[in-house]
Amino acid sequence: MKTANILETLGTLCGIIGAFLVAMKYGHIGYPFFFVSSLALLVSATQKKQGNFIALQGTFFAANVIGLFNYL
Repeated sequence: MKTANILETLGTLCGIIGAFLVAMKYGHIGYPFFFVSSLALLVSATQKKQGNFIALQGTFFAANVIGLFNYL
C-alpha cells in the first residue's frame, strides 16, 4: 500500500472518530483525532499535488489547532 493511501485511511478513520467524539461533547478527546485526520489528509493531498484538497485540509488543520487550544 502506498504511503498516500495509508495516510488517507488514517485520516478518514480519525476524522470519523473525532466527529462522533465531538458530537458527544468529548471535544477534549475528539479534537486530537481531528488534528491527526487533517494532518494526514493534508500530507496525502500535498504528495498527490491536489491543490483544492490542500486548501481544504490546510483550513481544517488550522481550525483543529484552534480547537485543540480551546479544549485542552
